[in-house]
Amino acid sequence: MIGILGGMGTQAGLDFCNKLAMLNRGKIDQEYPLFMLYNKSNIPGRPESIGVQTKRFSDLPRNLKNNTKYNQVLKSLLEGCRSLEKSGCKFIVIPCNTAHYWYEDLKKKIRIPIAVSYTHLTLPTTPYV
Repeated sequence: MIGILGGMGTQAGLDFCNKLAMLNRGKIDQEYPLFMLYNKSNIPGRPESIGVQTKRFSDLPRNLKNNTKYNQVLKSLLEGCRSLEKSGCKFIVIPCNTAHYWYEDLKKKIRIPIAVSYTHLTLPTTPYV
């Protein structure tokens, strides 16, 4: 089963579900992939949490305020990922571009593969579909 951590914004998760359905158009209902959408819309604002005043994330200052916000988002993302993991998902897709910033920390704490954008979908998830 595919786990989809949505809610960042909600439309991105719904758009991913729609694209997943469109990829399988023409099949009978029983051949569509199983997936679970967790629309976790209460995740704190991602751009604000990394202090996006610049386009280059690597240049952002690391200070206590930014670290606190970073950790609040990480905790919320982990809660969503763990919920999908416990539900039996084989991998998690996070259709949110800004969530790339937390990818390294997420993959250290979640046992199943995580894809954080449409471009990541083809490599880590292909064996599970």
